[in-house]
Amino acid sequence: MTAATSPQTQKMTIRHLLVLLTCIFCTFGCAAAAFSVPGLCYRPVAAYLGVDVFSVSFYMTILYLSQVTFSAPVGWLMKKFDMRIICTIAALCTSLGYMCMSFYTQLWQWYVSAVFMGFGEITLLWLMVAGLLNRWYKKRLGLVIGLSYAMTGLGGATLNIIGQFLLGPELAGWRSVYLVIGLIALCLSVPFTLFGIRSRPEELGLKPYGADLNESELDAEGNLDKPGVPAKVAYTRWFFYALIFAGCMANIGGIFPQHFTTFYQSYVAVNRETLEIIKNLMIMSGTLEAFTMIGMAGGKILIGALESKSIQLALIVGCVGGFIGLSMIWLGGENVILPITFAGGLMYGLIYPFVTTLLPYVTRLIFGSKDYERIYSVILIPVNLVGAFAASGLALIYQNFGWAPFFITGLVSIVIIYLGFNLAYYGGKKHYLEKL
Repeated sequence: MTAATSPQTQKMTIRHLLVLLTCIFCTFGCAAAAFSVPGLCYRPVAAYLGVDVFSVSFYMTILYLSQVTFSAPVGWLMKKFDMRIICTIAALCTSLGYMCMSFYTQLWQWYVSAVFMGFGEITLLWLMVAGLLNRWYKKRLGLVIGLSYAMTGLGGATLNIIGQFLLGPELAGWRSVYLVIGLIALCLSVPFTLFGIRSRPEELGLKPYGADLNESELDAEGNLDKPGVPAKVAYTRWFFYALIFAGCMANIGGIFPQHFTTFYQSYVAVNRETLEIIKNLMIMSGTLEAFTMIGMAGGKILIGALESKSIQLALIVGCVGGFIGLSMIWLGGENVILPITFAGGLMYGLIYPFVTTLLPYVTRLIFGSKDYERIYSVILIPVNLVGAFAASGLALIYQNFGWAPFFITGLVSIVIIYLGFNLAYYGGKKHYLEKL
């Protein structure tokens, strides 16, 4: 990030670095707490409340629906008001919403927290990271976005390891999990959203990193006139909807790891004979998800690097890795072969980043930069809607039909992801790519 630049371009400053650090720590803390560790507490909370796992996991459905509901209003708020205010409120909603779960005694209270966390995450994870970095970085934009989103994986790995020891072999420490992880998310977000960012570099007399210092002023939207397909034209093309379909399936693939811990805690343990094995499985219950998060972090960087060279190569590496990884989790878990199980989690992480890394890249590649934000925001609506139903729908599969249909569904979805992205990419390439 400190490589020498031309005297006529904006150099890296502490302000640019603080914006990047804000995105990194908010995804490491708040986003990881919201999306990467909920499975740790599904089963013990369900037992405490006397309900099934589906009822507890349904709060993630509400969280996704909340993201869909708040998407357009938050976009308007971030244009109307100082981003420091909006992002700080969002950080408080996520971290305090998660912390409060440590005190809850009734199921509806989890659902209330989910609404606040949905507002927080549509702001921090989806709109703040892309919005701020697009405003503050021109050079190495792909790298800084990839690094920021990779932190959900590293954060998830770290928080899962912390959470599994707080939870304990008897799963009695779930209140401590919520409290400690929520506090970590609070400390890693609010100080940075309050003091580390400004809405635009021009507020401080700066330009985006790598921008020409003599470049004309930004327009009222903060964007330069860019080439690409108008949104109203994009919405009429069939491959736009093919891309939405691929994104929806990719989001489902990213939700599967939320249930890996339940697989470990219930199916594997219940089918083993000795108490010692059960205790070991309980102690290690968060480790499978942690390995998946590590794989996801590395996968985001790897897929991001591959997609700039070849979409087909990125798809093959991600889908083949994900398919093999999910198969290893299934095989290793049923037979209590921990190295195979954890290696499977690591490999499954290769397909995890498709929804955050590959989807926005293919969107920009097909439709250009002209109306990219409008087009991508429309794509995210059904993607998050599908995520809302998948979060609890996947629990219904294994709860009613067993774990074999759960894993078979995952393997089939990976094949569909590969076909969907290819269909959208080559359809868009035929019509537009050569013109951009």
